[in-house]
Amino acid sequence: MKIYLDPFSLQPASEALEVADDASYVVARCLLLDFMRSAGQSNRDVIVRQKPWIEWFGDLPQTLIARVSPLALLHQKHPNVTLPADLVEQDVQELNLLVDIDFEPSVAGITKHFFSKLFKQPVTPDASTVYALARFVVQNPTLYNKRYLRQLWSQHLEQLPTALEPLKLADAAFAKTLGEGIYLGGNTELASDWEHDNTVWLKRTYQIQITDLQQLKLLSWTKPPFKIADAESVLEKKVKHCVTAELKKGVPPLEVLPGRYSGELQAILSAAIKVDAALLSALETRYADIIANDSQLHRQLRVLVNPELVTPPDEQALASLPLLEQLRVWQKWATTSFIPYKFWLDQVKDPAAEVLDRVEEFSNQYGDWLFVNYSTLIDDERILTNSNVRQRAQQLLSSPGSRLIWLIIDGLPDAYTALLMAALKKHGLNKIKTEYALTALPTITAIGIPALLNGLRPDASAFISDSKKRKEALVQAFPNQNVAFSNLTGNFAETLDANADLYCLHWRDLDEYQHKEDNQIEGTRADYIGYELDKRIGLLAAAMRANPDRRTKLLISTDHGATRCLRNESGISNKKIREAAAESHERCIKLVGKLEHEHLDAEETYHLTREITYNQDDWVAARGYRYFGRNDHGYRHGGLSPEETIVPVLVAEMGVITVTELAISYFGKKELELGKTLKDVQFRIHNPNDFIVELRGLSLAEDSKTEFVLPAQLAPNSSVALKTKLKLPSSLRPKEKSVSLTASLEYVVQGDPYTTQASVSVPIQQANELDDFDFDIL
Repeated sequence: MKIYLDPFSLQPASEALEVADDASYVVARCLLLDFMRSAGQSNRDVIVRQKPWIEWFGDLPQTLIARVSPLALLHQKHPNVTLPADLVEQDVQELNLLVDIDFEPSVAGITKHFFSKLFKQPVTPDASTVYALARFVVQNPTLYNKRYLRQLWSQHLEQLPTALEPLKLADAAFAKTLGEGIYLGGNTELASDWEHDNTVWLKRTYQIQITDLQQLKLLSWTKPPFKIADAESVLEKKVKHCVTAELKKGVPPLEVLPGRYSGELQAILSAAIKVDAALLSALETRYADIIANDSQLHRQLRVLVNPELVTPPDEQALASLPLLEQLRVWQKWATTSFIPYKFWLDQVKDPAAEVLDRVEEFSNQYGDWLFVNYSTLIDDERILTNSNVRQRAQQLLSSPGSRLIWLIIDGLPDAYTALLMAALKKHGLNKIKTEYALTALPTITAIGIPALLNGLRPDASAFISDSKKRKEALVQAFPNQNVAFSNLTGNFAETLDANADLYCLHWRDLDEYQHKEDNQIEGTRADYIGYELDKRIGLLAAAMRANPDRRTKLLISTDHGATRCLRNESGISNKKIREAAAESHERCIKLVGKLEHEHLDAEETYHLTREITYNQDDWVAARGYRYFGRNDHGYRHGGLSPEETIVPVLVAEMGVITVTELAISYFGKKELELGKTLKDVQFRIHNPNDFIVELRGLSLAEDSKTEFVLPAQLAPNSSVALKTKLKLPSSLRPKEKSVSLTASLEYVVQGDPYTTQASVSVPIQQANELDDFDFDIL
């Protein structure tokens, strides 16, 4: 029989008698008397949970009493864990440590579980650390209702200066205000407003002066001390007033905003009366990272903006310019006005006929100009075309040790360049150069891809057009480089693992998706394409970071753009040509066999002869937005519209990388001895960066003969333990039972060499009379 004293109600009642009133107490005493008289024959236990009865069993032998406590049960559940010395019964209950938890209830385990990675590094009063601490307090107010966590928080923050005392106490109001001040510190005007609003309150409530915080450099910065996801929605209210005032002046509000917070964009959306195409472009560039992670916000922004359709270049003014300049004028008009407007118009239900007429008229002006001048344009080596994108690739591979990933996105219109740039920036590829290329005619994959891979005009004797020999064409074009090629999305990761100088990936999926009819897709095309670009660029960025020994660049190009036809009544009238269309989405047809001498209507089609395009066959292409077959409302290509023939070419690479020095520490479990050669001495190297580093060498000044077997690479945020033989000179003078060794670690990041010099503390056994002897012979 046992009397369980259970003030925390932890023991299950089962068959036991529970004392809850005077009557049950009397019954319990009777059971005890019977038990003692019958020499332990009774098996019924008693549970007492409530006062005063829990205090009425002090007269019994301790062998009969079982005190049920959270700490005792916690010890039983985790016998091999060292529980915190200052953990009390109430703490175990408040933290639910007796529930099936997936962490050790040690100091380290509790800290990691409740505070995540917040205390992974020592707490310092820099803006980034203090901002993270303030954010954590605001987001987790109930955490600090628990005694042990408040205490743990204060212990970790005890080294912070007095000006941050309320933060040490987890004061949510102070933390919220401080977080806003740090965030707004990147903009002088907004920081000044924050100081005006909070100076008196901070002094009156906490006896803290603004100058105290300024001296800690918390309220001004050039590099943001936070991540985009850290920003609070309350800041939208802070910036909305400034945004509204600037918009009323007719000034884009970009100069008064830090540019790193989605609430700023929300403020612009809610305050703006009108956002023109120029401001839209500026906002998409400035907020590219945010837009990449929030497609709904991007849609809201684009819906707010009605792109302006600018009149095409004047024909007489163009005629006075050299042909190369004419092309540049057309490209600027198309990429800044026509293409954005056309893709916006594609989403408008039942647009007015006069609007459609205007768009087709402008497109025909460009298409007619291109048709007349095409052969001359592609003869000019200064003009970027499918056939000389290869030269860009060769230039990027010209530096010793360089490496290039060439991503060919099949059918990528310039309308999605903003989404592509957002994906690049999101994954750290924020050094981007953008050009525009003139595609091969007609604008189809069968002609555009071979032109890209060969780097030759189709009439060249070495030109390879066979789709089964595309890698062969690439190898022929890059004879001095080791080449890897794939046009299967599922094989991209495996291809990037190959040992090569040039990795060429032909990504066909987006072109296939664009051909789908509206009723075959969910959501918007832009949402899907943005998601796919983000996923694919993420894969490439990871591959670039995974090879730190070589500086890798990314070249992105396409074989052609895409367009959507305007009307259901704009089919090609020539029945023979129309019937020759194998697919409903075709906008061009090869003129062979019976079609070779077919009469063509110049109002409906362009006759792309071999003399014009340098192709091996003649073709007929639809003029304007005409089409073969039926209008399926999907996106097509093959014509001469601006959005089919003017396409982006981007070169991207990682921005300037901030490298945090690798840490070196003694990792052994025993004290070492001076003068001895010791085996299996362990040191640890930790890589605190979010990218791979290549390890080149590690040495110790005190023992030049020490050799380390280093792994080739060290993964992001990971460590490696290294064993070695080490002899500590007898001449070293220990301080506080340890000596300091000078370690030198050499490593490479993205082709650039780095060296970390570190002082490593090693524990030493107490000195004795044998220290002066050399034990090598043992």
